[in-house]
Amino acid sequence: MNERTMTEQKEQRNWLVLRTFNRRERDVSDFLKEKGLPHFIPMRYKEKATPDGRLQRVLVPVVHNYLFVEEQMPVQEMKSLMAECRYPLHFLSRRDDKQPYVISEREMLEFRMLCDPSFEAKITVNTEGEDVPVGKEVEVIHGQFAGMRGRLIRKQKQYWFIKTIAGISVQLRITRWYC
Repeated sequence: MNERTMTEQKEQRNWLVLRTFNRRERDVSDFLKEKGLPHFIPMRYKEKATPDGRLQRVLVPVVHNYLFVEEQMPVQEMKSLMAECRYPLHFLSRRDDKQPYVISEREMLEFRMLCDPSFEAKITVNTEGEDVPVGKEVEVIHGQFAGMRGRLIRKQKQYWFIKTIAGISVQLRITRWYC
């Protein structure tokens, strides 16, 4: 298999959204590791107080009870495999046709870059020379987020870039000067 074919296959991979309950995303993650399935939990750092009153930075899920798993087999086979998990879970489905949400590799890459707590690069947003109203569709034109599309909103005198996938949104704070 040549390099181009491998790249095309990688770009064609899809991801599915899993929902678990009672904050069991890390336990389900362990199950998925045992089965050899690539998956992702959106994480962020949060400061929590220790029993002695000091603040400690800990890594916590951005949205509890949600995981993203790479689709490596037909959905019915994946559902059968997930039935082996001892924690309750199901695939997040669209309301209209009950089919699981399918996220492309490109969208997942964008989502993962937004949810990587170690990524601290600035982004620049292309607004084609106009003032950006709240909620306007924008495109990133520089840096590792180049080509990413999302919405720009203003909340509490700060600007935020919002990326939404399968009804789950991640927001990244940006300065007004990059818009």
